[in-house]
Amino acid sequence: MIDTVTLDWRFGRLELPAADHYIRQAVAVTGEYSGAEIDLYQALLRPGDVALDIGANVGIFSIAMGLAVGPTGRVLAFEPQPSIFPLLQRNLAGHGLSQAEAERAILSDAEGEGEFVDLHSPPIGRAVNYGSLSIASRTFASYGGMASTPIRTVDGLALTRCDFIKVDVEGAEGLVLRGAAGTIGRCRPILSVECDRPQLVAPAIGALTAAGYRLWRFRGANMRTPNPKGAPIDDYGRISTLMLLSVPEHRLQTLDRANLASLQPVENRADFERLSAGIVKDRPDRPV
Repeated sequence: MIDTVTLDWRFGRLELPAADHYIRQAVAVTGEYSGAEIDLYQALLRPGDVALDIGANVGIFSIAMGLAVGPTGRVLAFEPQPSIFPLLQRNLAGHGLSQAEAERAILSDAEGEGEFVDLHSPPIGRAVNYGSLSIASRTFASYGGMASTPIRTVDGLALTRCDFIKVDVEGAEGLVLRGAAGTIGRCRPILSVECDRPQLVAPAIGALTAAGYRLWRFRGANMRTPNPKGAPIDDYGRISTLMLLSVPEHRLQTLDRANLASLQPVENRADFERLSAGIVKDRPDRPV
């Protein structure tokens, strides 16, 4: 069990790891985390939608999704970290989201059993970014060990409906997409995939455009002004997240295009690589 703090944020109260210097700091200072990304997801989702949050962490985006889809919708949130998963469960329950379900699992391209670092005793005096831990992480294993963790695929969920999939799994996004190919082809969900390691996401672009998806690159600051607490931010607060948003043509007919106006269009793989020039993040293990 890890030490936690509970903070006010834009949707109520949120429980976070006390040692986390990333999401916790953003929420403590501004009352939100990656607010523009939350705004975008809530604009794209509709009441009754089925959404997947793959790499849910403490539930920042799962909560936003659950509020957007409402009681007639459904959110499936997946988080493999043993020390973080209970916080995800409590945060979903604390926001009254009976339509949101949490499962401790790794999502990939084949089902089985794997291991995930269990950072239940973080090093004293050292800040930790829990959201940076991946299936390849070993840096903090000496502070808790490795925990056996189920590996699942999106296709293995056998969903009859899927409207939205968010994937933020620290370098394993391509594996998740391969394990979701059947669901993507059958259900045609909107996809939001972290792309701060563009070399790992680029191979999927050709398949998405060939399947009738329109693509945009989205950059959202982890902290922004204005914010719920009216706080100024420094350069640290300007750290941002890069996501590749993919929308099937049929959904474009029902979307307010104003929500996409600030995003960078991606026409093909070469276009994506041009926009991503200079972004290099090939280390899956980013402990701090």
